[in-house]
Amino acid sequence: MNRILSILILGYLAYLVFTTSCANPGMPTGGDKDSIPPVVVKTLPGMNARMYQEQTVNITFDEFVIADEVSSKLVVSPPLEKKPLVKTKSKTLIVDLGPDLKPNTTYSLDFKDAIADNNEKNPLENFRFSFSTGEAFDTLEVGGYVRLAENMEPVGDILVVLHALDSLSAFRDSIPNYIAKTDEEGFFLISNVASGNYRLYAIEDADNSLTFNQPGEMIAFYDSLVVPQFPVSAPLSADSLLAPAQFNSKPFYLLLYAEEVFDQFLDNSKRDRANLCNFYFSESLTDSFQLNLLSPKPTPNWSQLEFGTRRDTVSLWINDTILSKSDTLKFELKYQVHDSLKNLVMTADTLEMVYKQPEQKERKRRPEKETQKVQHFTFKQNARDPFDVYNPLRIEAPEPLAGFDQSKVALYQLVDTVEQRLDVALIPDTTSTRKFRIDYPWEFEGQYRVEIDSAAAYTYSGQPSNRLNQKFKIQKEGYYAKIILAISNLPGNSMVQLLKNTDKEELVLQTPIRADGEIEFPFLKPEKYKIRLIVDRNDNGRWDTGSIEEWKQPERVVYYPKILKLRSNFEVRESWALPADIQYGKELIDEDEDAKDAKRTKGKRPAAGTR
Repeated sequence: MNRILSILILGYLAYLVFTTSCANPGMPTGGDKDSIPPVVVKTLPGMNARMYQEQTVNITFDEFVIADEVSSKLVVSPPLEKKPLVKTKSKTLIVDLGPDLKPNTTYSLDFKDAIADNNEKNPLENFRFSFSTGEAFDTLEVGGYVRLAENMEPVGDILVVLHALDSLSAFRDSIPNYIAKTDEEGFFLISNVASGNYRLYAIEDADNSLTFNQPGEMIAFYDSLVVPQFPVSAPLSADSLLAPAQFNSKPFYLLLYAEEVFDQFLDNSKRDRANLCNFYFSESLTDSFQLNLLSPKPTPNWSQLEFGTRRDTVSLWINDTILSKSDTLKFELKYQVHDSLKNLVMTADTLEMVYKQPEQKERKRRPEKETQKVQHFTFKQNARDPFDVYNPLRIEAPEPLAGFDQSKVALYQLVDTVEQRLDVALIPDTTSTRKFRIDYPWEFEGQYRVEIDSAAAYTYSGQPSNRLNQKFKIQKEGYYAKIILAISNLPGNSMVQLLKNTDKEELVLQTPIRADGEIEFPFLKPEKYKIRLIVDRNDNGRWDTGSIEEWKQPERVVYYPKILKLRSNFEVRESWALPADIQYGKELIDEDEDAKDAKRTKGKRPAAGTR
């Protein structure tokens, strides 16, 4: 019995030892997280091999890798007719380049960051591999950056191409000799280039054709012929990387822009209200635009046209209430388009606009003596506290007005507790018959009241206006800030723009400048701002894009290197000496954010075991 008990006890102890030692065999109890990317241990062919006649490239790593993104990110230069086939076998990445490799050609394979280890997904950054199908091995390079011309932001995933043919038609019709793609910093590097002179372009390449054949595609070009340069040091092993910092020659900068392409057509049309038809065009309309009502037969002054800010939208307001009640209206629209020779010619569209009255719920029958209330409309206005001293007072009706007795519009100012009526005029807006404004030299912290009597205006459908009675107070003077900017070394007629400190960089104010001197931006809200200067070569008051047909670059843009933080009741003075060669960068210093970062790190003690 004791022997059996001893055997049972020993068996139980052995069971405990076995189960605890075998539990979770794949889970380590500690250690640092793997942060090392895959390491190349073998390649076929060898790095920089010559006379390689096979069509596959094998790259073996020290661990299993994930190659899911290689097909989409791999860039082979010179480009191939067909996309390479990519697969993995054990720890080896296999790239099948196809049977059409050119003789006596050096090929470069840029994997970007597409290769990563299987466990922690650590990417192998900027990995390049090259070989030659002939005796010679080309080692020259062309590198640089692509910037968006309008705001100098870097542009990633843009195709950069080299053409040996010194002809614009090659960019439109021919496959380039060498290619590369930009990274997220806009950096590109075309390696293993043969000696010679080349044309350098960049293209959005939405259709993957490697050519500029799509109107509206963003492009860039370098002004003069490009001569490839020697690298800092030629890659010596398969795991050699070439980062932007290693590029020692002056980089080439390409300014990406979209050309102005006039491709006019009627994009959409809507009739959401009985008396309103909206037409949407792909381009701004010229003054030759015509709109005719074919049926029903129109009456005199039956409508009013209202154009959008860019003149690419048209709102047709129907004044005739009988016409507006028609379910179907048939229109003819005439506007200018380009013919095959890019000459402006008139074209016409015919379309029907249908409107169906929404179904109304059945209402309880009213007593015979009860009369239906007349529908009124309400003016919109922008009088809000506090009201900015530089703003006009704006008033807007929801639709065109058949009549407006402006003598029933009054503006009052509170002076020593007594309201005084001001002598002002209601100014019609030049773009819309529904909009009006009052310009007045407002006094800081002044109190005002705008009043429009009821039934002062009425629409074509007979709706009178409600009474408007709105008080508002002007912002105090101490709320605003001012920027005074002294500019020197001006390269020519320019525009200085004050922008909001946002990604969209909305325009706040703009002023022209034609000679060195000071400019002012008054009455600014206490916020952060950017400043941009546009070299306005044609002095038309706006930024102009480029034209590859005319070999004309987009207008140059340069940013003031500091983001300005304004405080209420402060005047900021800055000096800006523009460089002789306008820079392509956009490194904006935010002193406020830098100070916060310094404060966060100040006084922090190093972790135990560190110095």
